[in-house]
Amino acid sequence: MLNTIKSTYTVPLPRTEVKVLVEEFARKDKQRLYPFELQNFRLGVRFQNAEPQAQRVIVMAMLAWLDQHALRSYGHQDQNAWQMGWKMREAFLHMLQFKIPFQEQDVIAMLNWSASQSSTSAYVYFSGVPQIIKVVGVYLKNNPMSAELRKAAERLIESIEAESTNIEIRRWLLHLKELTGETEVSLPLAAGDLWADTALKEIYALDSRTRTAWAELLLHCSHAKGSVPTSKWLNVANPYIDTIGNLNFFIKLLHWFPLVDKQLMTNRRGYHSSLLPVNADILKGLVWLCSQADDPEIARALAALAVSSDRTKTTKVGNACFWALGNMPNFEGFAQLSVLRLDIKANPAQKNLAHALEAASKRLGVTAEEIEEMSEMA
Repeated sequence: MLNTIKSTYTVPLPRTEVKVLVEEFARKDKQRLYPFELQNFRLGVRFQNAEPQAQRVIVMAMLAWLDQHALRSYGHQDQNAWQMGWKMREAFLHMLQFKIPFQEQDVIAMLNWSASQSSTSAYVYFSGVPQIIKVVGVYLKNNPMSAELRKAAERLIESIEAESTNIEIRRWLLHLKELTGETEVSLPLAAGDLWADTALKEIYALDSRTRTAWAELLLHCSHAKGSVPTSKWLNVANPYIDTIGNLNFFIKLLHWFPLVDKQLMTNRRGYHSSLLPVNADILKGLVWLCSQADDPEIARALAALAVSSDRTKTTKVGNACFWALGNMPNFEGFAQLSVLRLDIKANPAQKNLAHALEAASKRLGVTAEEIEEMSEMA
């Protein structure tokens, strides 16, 4: 545990009275109750009714208990011990939601404790990464970042990066890096595709705040699963686009999408005639986000990308283009779908295009005859 970290501040021993209260809570109160609520426990009620400074003492006593009762000190077979550990962690993490005047050494102790959990199973869940990063952010609003606090934050960053984490934790990691002032955020794009190489160069040249927003957005797009996005998936992207700037976001896409066409259709020297899988996933997500645009240029760019994707069998990107065009708020996307009926040759793609066109026509109130007429005019 934290005893292995001698050069930094570790968890202090709690006051005797509070220590006894915490030990009693661990041993005697109900073992496990889901969903967990502090008011269901005597210690939780006492904590909620206490002054902020008293709450701080209880929180640090809880942290000391967790530090002294490492998960790896007992096996999975000891169910009582695991349930006790679960209850204590839930109580501790719930307490961190309160506005408490933590001192720098408190915050450092939390960071060190969280980092020390990396050898346990379900690391991120048990280590309270999101909650502790929030504590760091609140503390830094009114206090400077000391060298010791920075080292503790960097230690937690290293622990998180060593684990296989989900997209939500990666977002918290980016936030923690931003808090420490680290400007070199990592982007999930892989070098080797023309559009991705250009995007990497352009994003790294941006200011720290915008660069971080792009990193978070691209990470979100890398997890674009399924054939169509959910409303929740689309909504999660909105804060990142707001930070980037709606106009700036679509300007970048208008620059990058033709580079995909160029690579796929012209066998550009030094590049493959297909996209790297991770870049194709991210591109698919970016295309989905174009469904919120009302710019005719975006609609035309999506149509061109759909054609090149069809001819090079980049199916996931092509299908994403059909969906985005069919869900654009104005008539431009629908018009481009009508034109694509003449350009898309592959049978599976024709079926997906037909589905997108049918859904869009119902939404916009356009008849089959009108669709045919638009296609002939094109």
